[in-house]
Amino acid sequence: MTNVTPICFYLPQFHTTAFNDENWGAGFTEWTNVARGTPRYPGHAQPRIPGELGFYDLRHRPVFAEQIALAQAYGIYGFCFYYYRFGEQRELDMPVRSLLSSPHPNLPFCLCWANESWTRAWDGRSDQLIREQTYDEVTLTGLIDDLASAMADPRYIRVNGRPVFLIYQTEHLPSPVGEWISEFRARLREKTAADVMLGGVYSHGFKPEMAKLLDFVVQFPPHRVPRAQKRALLDPAALNVFEPERGDYFEAYDAVRDASLAGLNLIENLVPGICPDWDNSSRRPKNAHVLVGSTPHKFEGWTQKAVEASIIRARAGKIPAPFLFINAWNEWAEGAVLEPTWAHQRAYLEAFHRGLVSVQGEDDKFVEALSA
Repeated sequence: MTNVTPICFYLPQFHTTAFNDENWGAGFTEWTNVARGTPRYPGHAQPRIPGELGFYDLRHRPVFAEQIALAQAYGIYGFCFYYYRFGEQRELDMPVRSLLSSPHPNLPFCLCWANESWTRAWDGRSDQLIREQTYDEVTLTGLIDDLASAMADPRYIRVNGRPVFLIYQTEHLPSPVGEWISEFRARLREKTAADVMLGGVYSHGFKPEMAKLLDFVVQFPPHRVPRAQKRALLDPAALNVFEPERGDYFEAYDAVRDASLAGLNLIENLVPGICPDWDNSSRRPKNAHVLVGSTPHKFEGWTQKAVEASIIRARAGKIPAPFLFINAWNEWAEGAVLEPTWAHQRAYLEAFHRGLVSVQGEDDKFVEALSA
């Protein structure tokens, strides 16, 4: 048994919602983007087709149970669900509501507040704002209430009794950020009688002083990792890119892996993150970011090194537990997919498991902390 705690980010946008129907067309889900993927250069694997789980619909509960069983069979400890709150409105919350409605399946989970405004820019259409991320009293009250409900569930991930919660964009919080976080901590403590274990996802706007306000910071490769050196991109001409005018940029998988591992010491309380691949070209008609050269073998090696780093950092007291965050379980339109694909079947899951169990040992302190 390894003493690391692997947690997969989980995208819930695989069920229809009234808001998405209104803005993107009836029946829209993430599969709509996936299906329109086309190759950008010779040998480019697009579109990406799901494997044994198929083009699933999360309104069907058995699919969710299958995902969980599959993840746990290959050593995933739990899921970190993206959470969306805009004033009185929540979006894409059906999977978490479904989970909370029943004690089964027994999946450890936590939430990550994806605190970004929704625009049409994410798919290259325009910068038109379609839902603004606010930080008013209505949003904060709703956030606290939702978290209190989720954290009351015995499956919610805790460390030494402290429920784990992530904020995706720490730099987007109202200024001064420290005061907002202090109020958030106090109000959540009042509601739950527990001190939150607060994490933030690293981003380009992340400032060193923000790390001191958080219990931990999470790497989010390929693009959201602190780098010791400037990013080096591949030459589109060398790839024989079909339409250079799209403005896509390409990066070697090996370079991202190396940069992520090398950057772990740039922030004191940084938690390792890994990704099986990345390719958001099906979502972005232009300015897509594509990793080149990912293989299950390379992912296995990255997993092993990240596991080792997590254990070392936890034992040194730099991070609260030996977490390892994976981007992601099912980011299909961004090519970050750990669940089975048609091309590779379970190869990336198998590679992850090999990398995970190659680092043996058990630390009772951390095992007890997670079960507390």
